[in-house]
Amino acid sequence: MFFKKIFLAIILLLIASLLPLFQVNKAFAQPLEKNQGKRDLNVEGTGQSEDLTIEGDYWALIIGINEYANLPPDKQLQAAQPDAKAVADVLNKKYGFAKERMVELYDKQATRSEIIKRLRILAKTLGNKDNLMIYYAGHGEYDKETQLGGWIPSDAVLDDPSTFIGNEEVRSYLKAIKARHIYTVADSCFSESLMGGKTRSIGQLSEPAIKELYHDKSRLILTSGGLYPVPDKGKGNHSTFAYYLLRILERNENKYLIPQQIIAELQPLVSNEAQQTPKSAPIAGIGDEGGQFVFMLAHVKAPPVEDIKVKDDLRFKEERKKIEEEKARLEEDMKRFREEAAKIEREMKERLEKEMKEKAKKMDEERIAKDREQQKKIEEDRHRFEQQKAEEQRQLEQEKKELEKKKKKEEPVFIPPTF
Repeated sequence: MFFKKIFLAIILLLIASLLPLFQVNKAFAQPLEKNQGKRDLNVEGTGQSEDLTIEGDYWALIIGINEYANLPPDKQLQAAQPDAKAVADVLNKKYGFAKERMVELYDKQATRSEIIKRLRILAKTLGNKDNLMIYYAGHGEYDKETQLGGWIPSDAVLDDPSTFIGNEEVRSYLKAIKARHIYTVADSCFSESLMGGKTRSIGQLSEPAIKELYHDKSRLILTSGGLYPVPDKGKGNHSTFAYYLLRILERNENKYLIPQQIIAELQPLVSNEAQQTPKSAPIAGIGDEGGQFVFMLAHVKAPPVEDIKVKDDLRFKEERKKIEEEKARLEEDMKRFREEAAKIEREMKERLEKEMKEKAKKMDEERIAKDREQQKKIEEDRHRFEQQKAEEQRQLEQEKKELEKKKKKEEPVFIPPTF
């Protein structure tokens, strides 16, 4: 009887320990309720999932241009700069973008060279886990003949397209940035010309779904309109597009907000009030993998100090490891360079010695040939001299004989007298 009670107690303990697991499974199995009375796609969690862990940093490039140095008064804007400053403010205060990782360029600061410089720095600085938002408010341009569009910086000359920042140039710099997510918002005329990709169907936006989307790379753009001019000042001190975008960002109380939710709420608000239709799509050809940029409320995103220290320590160790690997690689390259230099020096020395030997041998052969030629000439001259001398000697002998013969003929014959 005693052992039976113990056995029953063990069974009850096992059931009690497994009960929470059944409750969790039940919570995940229940359908999510729709957000009644709102246009946005509300993110509803199950109550059992952990917060999304953002592995990288949030960066922002904010550009707002009202004043154009080389454009006439009727081409100056009123709302672009206030729009950009308001976006920067809500990113910092509501979504925890750190000021030191926000680059803000307004009016005369937003020259072509400065914008390009900042894009280059971002390409060199950001890692593959970071997140980047780019907000551009200002003039845009589109050439129907060439089908090329672009942004107009504050120092642009209206009739000189080389002073613009073309879409292909922007696309090239975005392609070079290694961030996991890049979300570009362009409130300018003809901004649709930077698009090109298609958005995949996402389905029901639960927290697990958003977490999955966060881990896939994204290169999305949100534009204030299509291939047509859009108005500057439309509502309050902002453009209609910026007004409703700011309202969505400011009123959001969900832990997570993604571009797909923003365009779903923003598009009808703007198109119902102004003759423009915001659009959102991936920028084609620069690495979009169907993910989504995730805005996270600042109070959700802030990790404990201990986590920051651990993260910084890990990052420091990773950076140190990279530096050590780079140092080892450089040393290996230097060793290989020295070996190659020594090999080249040795080959050059051997080649030089060989050339010198061949040259010396050739010189010796030429000298011997010359000596032989001279000796031959001397022998020929000596032989010729001897022949000439012999000939002369023969002639002398001949002449001598002739003289003697002649002399004999001329001598008087003695005839003794007769008595």
